[in-house]
Amino acid sequence: MKPSLAVRTSCWSAGHPSAVIVLWLAFVAVVELPALTGGHRLGDGSLSDPDVAANWWPLVAAPIAVLVSAPFSRLLLLVSALFLSVVTAAAAAILDTVSETVPMSPLAGTAALLVVITVAVQHMLFALCRSREAVASGNDATRTAQIVASTAGNAALISGGSLAVSLAAVAVVGAAAAAPLATAALVVVLVVTVAALSLLPALTDRVLASARPLPPPSSALKISDLPRFVRPAAIAVGVLTLGVAAVYGSLRVFFPACAGCRPLAEDLDGCGVTTLLVVLGAATLVAYRRPVVALATFLLNGLAGLAGLGMLAVLVDPMPRWAPMVLVIALLVPANHLQVYLLHRLRSETLAGMSRRNTVAHACRRAWSASGGALVVTVVMWLVWGLTEGGDVREFALATAVILVVDTTIVRFLLLPRLAVLGGRTSWWRPVRWPKDVR
Repeated sequence: MKPSLAVRTSCWSAGHPSAVIVLWLAFVAVVELPALTGGHRLGDGSLSDPDVAANWWPLVAAPIAVLVSAPFSRLLLLVSALFLSVVTAAAAAILDTVSETVPMSPLAGTAALLVVITVAVQHMLFALCRSREAVASGNDATRTAQIVASTAGNAALISGGSLAVSLAAVAVVGAAAAAPLATAALVVVLVVTVAALSLLPALTDRVLASARPLPPPSSALKISDLPRFVRPAAIAVGVLTLGVAAVYGSLRVFFPACAGCRPLAEDLDGCGVTTLLVVLGAATLVAYRRPVVALATFLLNGLAGLAGLGMLAVLVDPMPRWAPMVLVIALLVPANHLQVYLLHRLRSETLAGMSRRNTVAHACRRAWSASGGALVVTVVMWLVWGLTEGGDVREFALATAVILVVDTTIVRFLLLPRLAVLGGRTSWWRPVRWPKDVR
């Protein structure tokens, strides 16, 4: 079967790394020209200004991403900093240009940049983990670059394409107040998806072509090393917390108990949120062709949204009117990228003939090496934003960091795998012929 356009693009980029890197640097220089010549700027020059944040946030995120994913390597640090800097700078510059047509606040731009850093780190760590696995299987540098380009390229296309369609639908059919936020998220998703299909394979090829091999994964504490009662106790506490938060979130959205509390439905774009959930579920159905997986995605996204709103209502009181919609976007956009990578792992293990229990265990363990590092980077970035701000923004950022931890660990790594494998091998189809050494 002929490879998809995403796979061909990624493989071409891996084969021509110098040209791709030069083109990206030239593109960033061109889009940054209006700001350098005193053109329109989205923010006010403070640390939370998206234009300023695009310069210093990658310098915070890159070292953390390298440290949590592998022993320190100067080459990986350089590659990570370059990838995150190019992506965030390009996204911030394009947001500046788009804001002249679609007025948006600095808050929307900053939240969008936090999303783009989160997603970029997810792409980067996933490609790094795939590189290690391919090298461990005995592949040379050229073959490894092709394997990484094909698997990461398909995952990036599925996650980025589904989110782009969903956010575009929200911007078109949603309320006018939600259009700037949806547009900002759409811009950064498109930028990071194109970068994941072109710049990331080129940089990965440079890492693989270096004389020094990739450092092995660090020997961190394994779940199996913990006492037996810890895991079921943690699962019970997590599910109970999620259920209580979802129930409370449902009450706060539709039926607030206290007389002075306004329904959060007044601050949410109901049509936009519904459109986002439905289109994401439909995109999952188109990508994987199985209703079980699509239904699980739809239900868990809705559950995560309600639980997140419930926790936000507890942690941020009184809640500003802009907070619920920003939380939904900041929660579901990175979560969709994470679950696409996790579904990719689940599909590979299931089609390899593993049992349901082993499929969940192996897929979660292999995906956590990348997703766990991305979660650490995400939490640190939200904490940094909260600590450099004040008032409602500080409370919102700190609460969002907590909500993202609960969503990643409970919803994505505990509930999603167990629902997705209910149909066994019949839950998946074979869209491409994977190389024999790629599971």
